[in-house]
Amino acid sequence: MNRALSSVVWKKLQVLGEKQGSIRLSDLAQEMNLGPEETLGFMRQIFPAGSGMEIYHKDNEHWIDLKTDAIQYMLPLSPAEWVQLHQILSRFAGPHTAVTQALRRKVTENGPIRVVMELVSQIDLWDQELSEHQQHMIHALETAIEERQLVGLATVEGREYVLKPCKVLHLEGQLSLIAEDFEDHCLTVVPLNEVQEFRELQKEAPVKVTAFEVEEFIAAIRAMNERETRLILKIHDPQSINLFPDHHFLGKPCMITNPQGDLIWAAYVEPCDSLFEWLMTLGKHVEILDPLNFREEYLMYCEEKLRKIA
Repeated sequence: MNRALSSVVWKKLQVLGEKQGSIRLSDLAQEMNLGPEETLGFMRQIFPAGSGMEIYHKDNEHWIDLKTDAIQYMLPLSPAEWVQLHQILSRFAGPHTAVTQALRRKVTENGPIRVVMELVSQIDLWDQELSEHQQHMIHALETAIEERQLVGLATVEGREYVLKPCKVLHLEGQLSLIAEDFEDHCLTVVPLNEVQEFRELQKEAPVKVTAFEVEEFIAAIRAMNERETRLILKIHDPQSINLFPDHHFLGKPCMITNPQGDLIWAAYVEPCDSLFEWLMTLGKHVEILDPLNFREEYLMYCEEKLRKIA
């Protein structure tokens, strides 16, 4: 009974929502399948007192002047709820009526979701900001990788290394160097925030480990910490965005274009703040398809970023 009543009320609200300007009371009552008095009673409950509806007589008939803007409602949604609503509308597979198209446009183009994402994308990365020294070191390491040169490192704990750099990437939540030890040729991980001294050694030393061995090494570390997950994204307008986050290892990447021109992007990744920041830069161009726990973790990260500037 309550479900049927609810359906009837929604249909009447939809009729009202599509009206604007003057209409005869008798015509409106017929469309709403009510008597004239019932129609007036229903409308007095819907419209705020003194706004949105004016009743007057003309040619011995009752007329109603409607301003349906008066029955627009504001939803007090949190940022995570706005993001979730945006994703639900993006995946909506039902008939695209004028109402659903207007709703999607309001949420994706004019709604708070756009403001939220733009705001978040402009927030400084306080916890991940690199010092000038660290930026110089990363640039030098990438050059050494390209030119196959040795580097010397000293850590805050007093350890010293002579290494053949292989890859700079985020691992276990930290920006780290994967390198081959010059002495025993084993692969090692050095978090860059633990490096106290860094020097470039003008000596070439081709890396003996293969790219495949480096990838297997990274995958093994992720497996031990159970931090790796298969991330699947739908990316709209892929030509206009960066599809590859800096300093991230993408395990078994795969990209397929669907008939609508969207890119289905998949790879094994390690969820971390830096990866979430990359997703933020994609804004409305990206939709997280799977896994659900990654999406929830990302939404929580967005909320926390907003909380910091509140």
